[in-house]
Amino acid sequence: MTATLHTDEGQATLRFERRLGHGQERVWQAITDPDELKEWFPAAAIYEPRVGAPMQFDFGGTAGQDVWPGEVVAWDPPRAFAFRWG
Repeated sequence: MTATLHTDEGQATLRFERRLGHGQERVWQAITDPDELKEWFPAAAIYEPRVGAPMQFDFGGTAGQDVWPGEVVAWDPPRAFAFRWG
């Protein structure tokens, strides 16, 4: 896995890239299907699949805060899904 940090005008963006031994459709399902996401992501993600949609990340109180806000910033199935949170 590689990680890059980019800072622009005080805003930080952290990007992770990892090569997986699965096809594109399978990976897309793992990162966008709420039932699949809950298997590896530390919070329940609630969102609509479109750019600009608000998101909620429900940690169930384990992160000191129950729900963190977010926003979908990229949605291009099955190539790109990006969001900001916290």
